[in-house]
Amino acid sequence: MSIDRLCLMPRALVAVAVASLAAAGTAHATENSQVRALLGAPSYEISTPQFPGLYAQFWYQHYEADKLRDADGKTPTQALTIPGVGTLPLTVNGSIKADVFVPRLTWVTEKIVMDGRLGFSAAFPLVRQTNDFTLTTVLPAGVPANVAAAVNQQLAAAGGALSGKRSGMADPELAAYLDWQQDESRVALGIAFNPPMGSYDADRPVNPGAGKYWTFKPLLVASRVWENGFAVGLRATYSFNTRNDDTGVRSGQYLHADWSGTYQLNDQWKFGVQGYVLKQFTADRGGDAGANKVQALSAGPLIAYLAESGDWGVDFKVMKEFSVRNRPEGTVTWLRLNYRLN
Repeated sequence: MSIDRLCLMPRALVAVAVASLAAAGTAHATENSQVRALLGAPSYEISTPQFPGLYAQFWYQHYEADKLRDADGKTPTQALTIPGVGTLPLTVNGSIKADVFVPRLTWVTEKIVMDGRLGFSAAFPLVRQTNDFTLTTVLPAGVPANVAAAVNQQLAAAGGALSGKRSGMADPELAAYLDWQQDESRVALGIAFNPPMGSYDADRPVNPGAGKYWTFKPLLVASRVWENGFAVGLRATYSFNTRNDDTGVRSGQYLHADWSGTYQLNDQWKFGVQGYVLKQFTADRGGDAGANKVQALSAGPLIAYLAESGDWGVDFKVMKEFSVRNRPEGTVTWLRLNYRLN
């Protein structure tokens, strides 16, 4: 292989790395297979009456994924053409770790509108995230050692360009809603939105913020409880995104629904299962957007304790992801404290 041909390899590998980025998004906006959502955050409070007052929540999430999934649910691969060698399969592997601390305020007012109680909430996630990606291929027999070394060097450089570590504030979620509560059921309707206030730079491989665009999402909360202690709950949003000013990409629309099923053992303890559904329905558009759509399902155990005074509660849950498409596949762990201030 000539030196001129070897000089073409970095450009080819960088193009592959950029294409692979859509299958190797971070854990948090649909652009680059991310989502602007606190996946699995709601818990027992979905089916618990919300009395007027100010509530403070302090939530900690740990997300860890060591598998990347493409549109078929498999490890992402690309075709890598090397002049003088041929077309080889390029495999994208990686791991993502994220620790998220979320201070959140909820204000349930005394105001009644259309028979529903008016409420507001604001969440401000703080993120520390590490991405570590590698690109690998299998060279055919007989490739000279210097050529193999050059290929592996460029693969390592391309993987390094996708990797990194970053801490900072993610985009907050602000919401307003009306809450209709009865003895055995609850329905809340509202609107939530994410302003682009998080730390973001389009040239960085890792960003706590999703991008320079806004997300608007209708909000639904619904629950049903029974006298025997069983309860089911749902919190769902459907996201609409504006165009990212820095990349020209308009992220697609997606559904994010958290669900739970619990059993109240006594006045203090609850346990059950919880999970979430993430499904993108329209593809990203503009810029370097691809046609891929993200998807993830999850489920896992939940345990919660509510103080006798009713002023505070704590819960712990672990949810394993499955049926993942165009995203990392991992495990989400939450530890949450909810406290009534007045």
